[in-house]
Amino acid sequence: MFSDELKMLVEFMGTNLLKKDNQEKLEELIFSRIENKDDFYYINQYLKSIENYSLRKFLFSKLIKSYFDRFNLVYESNVLQYGEDKIKLDIDSDTFDSLIELLDEVEIDAQTLFYFLSDNLIKRISVLKSLLKDRSKKQWRDEELVSFINNLTPLTKDFLRLITEKGKIKTEAIINDLQLKSKKSVSALVSAVARNAPNDKEKLIFKEEDYIKVNEKYRDKIYRIINN
Repeated sequence: MFSDELKMLVEFMGTNLLKKDNQEKLEELIFSRIENKDDFYYINQYLKSIENYSLRKFLFSKLIKSYFDRFNLVYESNVLQYGEDKIKLDIDSDTFDSLIELLDEVEIDAQTLFYFLSDNLIKRISVLKSLLKDRSKKQWRDEELVSFINNLTPLTKDFLRLITEKGKIKTEAIINDLQLKSKKSVSALVSAVARNAPNDKEKLIFKEEDYIKVNEKYRDKIYRIINN
């Protein structure tokens, strides 16, 4: 686990991790590679035990940055940025534990998270309304997924297979893997999935900035059906 690797580095190097060269190496070895909820949680718990304030503060800031990177949000010096909008955030380790729980919520994208953390009440209400609307969508039954996937064109199936294999993938990577002509071709495939799905069902894939990601709730089921 990355928390164990980080602990070894801290025990071996201590405050030397604060040096610029070591910071870059630390980013490469640990923080750029964090992928799941457990990694964030266990690293955060470990950081709470570090006695040196400067080191603990530095590592915690790197962990928060890594978290927001997953949502394609820019975080630096306690400021979170989405497009041209910026908000100042003071996040402690206990608050971060709560933020980690949001990683399970497939409806949370960059804009939703940014507006949720904003001090602009209008934006926060708009996010709440959007989430409540999405919650009203019905879950897919297994037989419905089978019927839906079997009715897709071969290329759309390949697209869905790729998304489920990767979980989250850049548009450019989709173009290369499926030998498509342009980003418009990717958009057409996203539209094809949405168009063929019933309007009252939960989304199976999401577009987020320059990424396409699968609804984790159905990822294993979709993968099994496509590869059956």
